[in-house]
Amino acid sequence: MDKTLKFPQNELATELAVLREELGNRFFSGEDGDASDAVWVFRLFQGVSPSEWEDLSSKHNLSGWLSLPIDGDAFPHLKRFQETLERLAYQTEHDALTGLANRRAFDRTLDIEIERSKRARTPLSLAIFDLDNFKSINDTYGHPKGDEVLSSFAQKLEQTTRRYDLAARYGGEEFALIMAGSGVVKAQRLLSRLLNEFREIEFVSPDGAKIFNVTCSVGLTCYKGSVDITADEFIKLADDALYEAKTSGKDQVKVSKLPFVDNVPNDTLVHANEKQFLFGGN
Repeated sequence: MDKTLKFPQNELATELAVLREELGNRFFSGEDGDASDAVWVFRLFQGVSPSEWEDLSSKHNLSGWLSLPIDGDAFPHLKRFQETLERLAYQTEHDALTGLANRRAFDRTLDIEIERSKRARTPLSLAIFDLDNFKSINDTYGHPKGDEVLSSFAQKLEQTTRRYDLAARYGGEEFALIMAGSGVVKAQRLLSRLLNEFREIEFVSPDGAKIFNVTCSVGLTCYKGSVDITADEFIKLADDALYEAKTSGKDQVKVSKLPFVDNVPNDTLVHANEKQFLFGGN
């Protein structure tokens, strides 16, 4: 398409949006070949500066279009396109509200860390968090206040953890923390500190008339690579411990049965709960 820009920006934006929708519908419906087919669509805009295109693109969500000058320096345009790709890549791996890793990134990282623990026989701890009575916060104070609580917890979680831990929003009011190299003792100490600090945060009701606090329950499990375990099985151990924390009073950390403890010889004459502590690592 080789046209000259002789009409207002809104009309141009409409034309591009219609073209994008038409091509998108035909591509994804599978009517015109397989996904490997592709076509470049060129549109000449005379008299449009990079800053004007930036404004047009931002207003009308045209980030999918790559702009390049016919005569001039292509670097600013390619840099902008690169930034768009980086932003989209970030969005696919992070939760929009909290900025933490999302479930997709969590699942991928957990698989990697389990395999690393199997190879190196190093401890790997997993914690799953659930904000206590969160539904009542939304019902009483509204969803914007609920979002504020979620964001505050996410910030506290990120501040408390180490650089090489992965904090994720697991779903809804649930969060998860992957702690590579941490055994039960070290992980439990970190989690207890996190719960204490979060419990002290004061939230103000939308009308300013009430101050309230929020607590959190945590299920913790640990793996040392000595037995075969899947990510789903590992998550279930943490989930079961979380259920115990919720049903036995909330606002606490509960540790699951550790998957490697049964491998400890019985002739050590150590009771099961003592094995949990002694062989859970630090």
